[in-house]
Amino acid sequence: MTAQQRTRIYLRIHAASHEALTAAKLAMWNGPIPSISDELYISLTDWYSVCHLVNGDRHIDFYYLHEKYDIYSMNANVKRSQVYASTAHFFGGTPSSNTTPDIKEHTFRRKVNVRALNPVNIKSMKEQILKNVRYFRENLVDGNRDDWSPPHDMSHQLMLPDTRHDMDKPVGYLISDVMGNITFSKSFELQKKPDNRDILTSLPQAVAGIHLVTCLRSSHSDSIKILFRNLIAGISRFTGLSASTFQWRFAQENCNNFFFALLQARDDKTGQGFSTDQLVSEAGLLTIARSDITVTATTAIFFYLSHYPSFSSVEDIRIGAQLASCQYLLACIEESLRLSPPVDSTLMREVLPGGLTVDGEWYPPGTDIAVPHYALHHDERYVAKPFVFKPQRWISKDSSVAIDVGLSLEATEERQNWDSSSLESIATSAFTAFGVGRTSCFGKYLAYQESSLVVAQTIWLFDMRTEPESTLGEGSEKLGARRERPKEFQTWDRFVSMHDGPMLQFKRRKI
Repeated sequence: MTAQQRTRIYLRIHAASHEALTAAKLAMWNGPIPSISDELYISLTDWYSVCHLVNGDRHIDFYYLHEKYDIYSMNANVKRSQVYASTAHFFGGTPSSNTTPDIKEHTFRRKVNVRALNPVNIKSMKEQILKNVRYFRENLVDGNRDDWSPPHDMSHQLMLPDTRHDMDKPVGYLISDVMGNITFSKSFELQKKPDNRDILTSLPQAVAGIHLVTCLRSSHSDSIKILFRNLIAGISRFTGLSASTFQWRFAQENCNNFFFALLQARDDKTGQGFSTDQLVSEAGLLTIARSDITVTATTAIFFYLSHYPSFSSVEDIRIGAQLASCQYLLACIEESLRLSPPVDSTLMREVLPGGLTVDGEWYPPGTDIAVPHYALHHDERYVAKPFVFKPQRWISKDSSVAIDVGLSLEATEERQNWDSSSLESIATSAFTAFGVGRTSCFGKYLAYQESSLVVAQTIWLFDMRTEPESTLGEGSEKLGARRERPKEFQTWDRFVSMHDGPMLQFKRRKI
């Protein structure tokens, strides 16, 4: 029995209450409800969000709602919503820097994290990253054979039974090993051993379970335990992994990794560092958030490059003296993140005293509001042809980048026809893959470096293609409304994005 079926049964049993009755109707909802407005359903019950969270389509629902009700922008008098405070329960009562609603606490945490994850520290760990990337790329092909490799499911993450036990998930294995190495100097060795590979399932389950708690009031705690046992079990496995990894690392000698950097980092003004409890919560954050975000970003790039083959040639992506100089590769990363953001629905914010006016509408203090990333990234007012993979939209037509990075003639001509005002609008106001402002992701630089290294080295060394007849990762009418685009990488909202595929094959290039 699926989670959706269990939800429907449970809600029918508890239909005596008005909220449960509303939720029961929502559980059977597959599209717009003609008799009662969306606003009324959303305002009456928490179960609206829960149903879409279980289905993994909150980002798509937000896109539909914003097509219907419009999108707003703001200079917000807000802070992180109190719903995130519930996540502290799973880490000994101490929130992480990404979940604390206290502005002063977040400011302190962010300063310490930024000092630990600065570019100098990241570059000093280059060899730890590269050794994992080398293993990854060599295992994409079968020895020295010149023909196509066996197919690889690049990142099976969905919380569904995995029927392809002989298929690996190389991107997920790679990023998990990298994060283990550079965070704790302890690789999880998922690329080499099957022992810990259930991490790729338990971590997404944990994220979904923790996020589910934030969507429901505490009065529903028993409901969560009954309906979503797998998610709660995922939380237990995740917190156990975080605790054991922390204890192991704390017992080791000092060495070059992010955890040691966090131990040493201090606030410039106060000299304050992290307490032991804060380090435990940050260890959990580093274990899960950084890896899931980078896996989604990297896998999405592989999907779009393989489904737009004119961009998958080394002639389109050339490695310069420094990785950052490969501007077309960075444009591919930006465009993949726009199409498939790692956090594709909402990051809730609470209105502060004094209230907030958005597009003439006033919201009182305590109101939770958010702008969904997926909906914003696909708004035609900001992005022309929003469901088309167009890396050149990120390259200014006034630059000479076409010569520098080896764009094809067709790509150069198309770039010259691009409206720079649209480019500026996207880059400055409508691209929120890593958030914006004081709560934006401080691991953005690391994510870009990892994705750039993996994709650049892979495309330089190998030809790549989608396995013939495979549609894994693609949209299809079978997946439901607004999931029918075959060239859109399909993600499921579990706060971070979950996904499956693409199924790719590789062949050594003759360089």
